[in-house]
Amino acid sequence: MKRRAFLRLLSSVAIGGAAITFLDRRLQLGHRLLHTLVTPGRGLYRKTIISMGTFVNLTLDDDDAREHPLAIDRALGECRAVDTLMSSFKPDSHIARVNRCAGERSLEVDTRVCDVVAAAIDMGHRTGGIFDVTVLPLLRAYGFRDNTPRVPDPEKLATLLETVDYRRLIVDVPRCEIGIETRRAQIDLGGIAKGYAVDRAAGVLRSHGITRAVIEAGGDIFALGSPPDADGWPIGIQHPLCPDKLVACVRIRNQAIATSGNYERFVSVGNRRYGHLFDPREGCPSESALSATVIAPTSLEADALSTTAFLMGSSEGSRFLAEQKRVHGLFTSTEQDGDVEVRATHGFPFDTPGVVA
Repeated sequence: MKRRAFLRLLSSVAIGGAAITFLDRRLQLGHRLLHTLVTPGRGLYRKTIISMGTFVNLTLDDDDAREHPLAIDRALGECRAVDTLMSSFKPDSHIARVNRCAGERSLEVDTRVCDVVAAAIDMGHRTGGIFDVTVLPLLRAYGFRDNTPRVPDPEKLATLLETVDYRRLIVDVPRCEIGIETRRAQIDLGGIAKGYAVDRAAGVLRSHGITRAVIEAGGDIFALGSPPDADGWPIGIQHPLCPDKLVACVRIRNQAIATSGNYERFVSVGNRRYGHLFDPREGCPSESALSATVIAPTSLEADALSTTAFLMGSSEGSRFLAEQKRVHGLFTSTEQDGDVEVRATHGFPFDTPGVVA
């Protein structure tokens, strides 16, 4: 693909909160900082597809790539399957079908859909309802689905909030059936499905004996193993206001990292921007932080917990993350003088703390 055509394609894809970057500038992708470590004298193989409204990148040792081409295709195929099954944008997806039957009946769905919705309910309980996958009516009300930005009036917003409640989801795991008790309630898995897809892809690679790889989907990253002669994959955390700068660097191995923020996906109404991450308690986009980054054992956890932490804000979010097992968090927020404050939980694994590159 020619560069100009590629950049046009790049600008048409909804990336959404991908504030994580690999740290070698030799493998750039378009205008975004999507890089991976290149060990001198050793090649890495990289394959990129477009799925789930973003770029999905798989990077692994070149020898593994030559020995396991089927594993690569199957791993990326899991991401495509998640998109097909769980996208609320696709009218034929299993989630879209469940949404159309809200308040009427449950539907049999793919086991992967059942797994993710069950995990979303568990995450709702774990976060006291702050992580809620039934926020699709709010996204529609603010114009995130029809490209018509608007602010709903208070009366309409109050009515919509009555439909937002993850506890009204019905999941029958043995039968693989999902339903919604309330009419007009709708599910959007955007805060958890990408993480699940990355975990599935990592599982495929492991099953084929691949031990060194990085899977990244729209900023949700799982680092499998580490490069030769290194104790982890070096990852940079993007500055929320200066895309070409970093606020911190980490090095992770067999862990996931994800960042949530409202500074890349938003709608503008008048002179105000409204982000795509909604606080289900208020029915409006959160403005308590610029970004929240979470390191966790799985990408599903990192994805959902970074959204939760962002909605909570740095003070409440830091306390919440400190209570989670094997989870670390970093927040950026705006100070009164306009500077960006960086706040991390105790033990956050900085590689080079305070780096702004």
